[in-house]
Amino acid sequence: MSLDTLLLVFAIHAVALISPGPDFAVVTRLSIVSGRRAGMWAAAGVAASIGMYVLVCLLGLSLVIAALPGLSRFLSVAGALYLAWLGIQCLRSRGELPTTEQTPPRGRAFLTGLLTNLLNPKAMLYFGSILSQVLGASLSASEGAILWSVLVLESMLWFSLVAGLFSSQKVLGWLHGRLKWFDRIVGVALLGLAAKVAASTAR
Repeated sequence: MSLDTLLLVFAIHAVALISPGPDFAVVTRLSIVSGRRAGMWAAAGVAASIGMYVLVCLLGLSLVIAALPGLSRFLSVAGALYLAWLGIQCLRSRGELPTTEQTPPRGRAFLTGLLTNLLNPKAMLYFGSILSQVLGASLSASEGAILWSVLVLESMLWFSLVAGLFSSQKVLGWLHGRLKWFDRIVGVALLGLAAKVAASTAR
C-alpha cells in the first residue's frame, strides 16, 4: 500500500466524517446535555464501531454480508428503529443543560455512540466501497493494521473535537434557554433519517 493510497483513504474518510449524520448528531447532543466526558465516551463508541467495520472489511467478510440480503435488511430495520428511538428521546427532552453535580453516563454514552454507527445500514457499504479500492492487491498484516489505526484514530480525533466544541462554555452559554429547540431540531433530523432508512429498506 503506497503513501498516496493511504492519504487518499484518509481524505475520503475525512469528508465522510465531517458530513452531518447520526454520529454527529448523537455526539453533539450528548456533549451538550451530559457534558464533555459523555461526549468523549460517545466519540469513543463511534470510533470503536468504525474499527469493527474496518476489521470486518479487512477480513473479507463484507463480501459475505453483501451476499446476505436478509442480514442487510435486518440491519436496516434495526437502524431505522434505533434512530427513531433516539429522535423521540430528543423530542421528549426538557432542554436542561448539564450541571457540575452531574455524573456523565459513561457506559450509556459509549453504547449510544457504538450502536448509532453500528446500526447505520450505510456504514458497511461505505467502508466496503473505500476498502475495495485498497484491497485490489492483498494487504499485508502490517498494512492492514496501519489502515485500521489511521481510520479509527481519525474518527476519534474528529468526534473528540466535536465533543470539545459543543461542551464549551461559549456554546453552552449561547444554548442557555435554546436547548429545548435544539433538541427538537436534532429529534426531527433523527426521525427524518430513520424514515429515509426505512423507505430505502422497503424498496
